[in-house]
Amino acid sequence: MNKEKGLALVLVLWIVTLLIIMSSSFALTIQRESSIISGLKEKSEASALAEAGIYYAITRTFSTDIEQKWHVSNSLYNFTYNNKKVRILIADESGKVAINHAEKTQLLTLFDSIGVEEETAENLSEAILDWRDSDDLHRINGAELPQYEEAGLKYGPSNKAFKNIEEVQMVLGMTSEIYQRIEDLVSIYAKARNINPTTASREILLTLPDVDAEMVDEYIQQRVENERNFEPVTQPDWYSGGSGKSNVIMIVAEAMIDKDITQQVMAVVKKKKSKTGRPFKILKWSKNHHLPSLFQSTHNSRVVNN
Repeated sequence: MNKEKGLALVLVLWIVTLLIIMSSSFALTIQRESSIISGLKEKSEASALAEAGIYYAITRTFSTDIEQKWHVSNSLYNFTYNNKKVRILIADESGKVAINHAEKTQLLTLFDSIGVEEETAENLSEAILDWRDSDDLHRINGAELPQYEEAGLKYGPSNKAFKNIEEVQMVLGMTSEIYQRIEDLVSIYAKARNINPTTASREILLTLPDVDAEMVDEYIQQRVENERNFEPVTQPDWYSGGSGKSNVIMIVAEAMIDKDITQQVMAVVKKKKSKTGRPFKILKWSKNHHLPSLFQSTHNSRVVNN
């Protein structure tokens, strides 16, 4: 009888232990799922807030009130909504390298500025020129249809201007790493070979001839001071190229829920009356944009409305 009671006690203890293990495992699973759901919720919230930031930036950029109007000189702005921070970058596309008009020297300088090896930069520059020219004659280091076929590709250059920036990825020799680094530095909307320095990024300004980092940083800070004081932004004394604006602007909005959860949305917008009657037309919209965070502390001194 005592033996049977002992076995029953052991069995009960095993069942209780098993139930404890099962309940602990279930609680851990629920905790993990709750954490995942919470993270997704916060990501979605950040994404929605960034999208709202794009439209808010459009209204401010196209405002006719000089004190309300936001600048497009690669300018940074802050605003807060429901205690959440949003930082916005606005830049006219004329401050980028015009991929459909750039000369070989410009392309070489661009690739050199992001650390591309000299031979690769030479090949890519000429392959870009071959892609957009109208003939089938390849440059010494360039590429026309036979070179693409030799590389095992089932397509060749279009022999016309790039229709969009994504098409640059198709150029022979272009890697995803190089493309990601130049994606925000080149434009199909810029129509002049000369870069407009008043709206160019630091990375682009450093590609201009006979400049150094100190000159560029000093000029960028001067741009910010002019914007804060509602004064016109002029090109630097050390640049004589000159270039008009394109009327096409890139807006990047980044929302921060907390320091570990941010989301970027990028839009390319043209000042033009659309079919809907709006005074602008959205040419491109990209979620999860990969531009380095606008909340980096190195950017703080550039914010116009601090």
